[in-house]
Amino acid sequence: MIIKSCYVENFGALHQQTFDLKDGLNIFIEENGWGKSTLAAFIKNMLFGMEYSTKRKEMNDRVHYMPWNGAGYGGSIIFEAMGKEYRAERTFGKKDTEDTFT
Repeated sequence: MIIKSCYVENFGALHQQTFDLKDGLNIFIEENGWGKSTLAAFIKNMLFGMEYSTKRKEMNDRVHYMPWNGAGYGGSIIFEAMGKEYRAERTFGKKDTEDTFT
């Protein structure tokens, strides 16, 4: 699978950002706190969905990356697999039943 690009509507510290990836290795060299780990978590959650836990004390991705301003969060990712291009769009809610996937 090759990730071609992704658009982050809102996810943690990332807001309305587009990342176009080139063939081969893509390296992000940025300051601490820029959002490199957040971008990696975004890609993982876009492809596999986000876990939901009813345990209040547990800090999971759903709680950790929820925007503080209360806006919806999610985005889209374009990837190639077995010679075909796909676009996945997800929005995440407070619970997994509020998530959407296209």
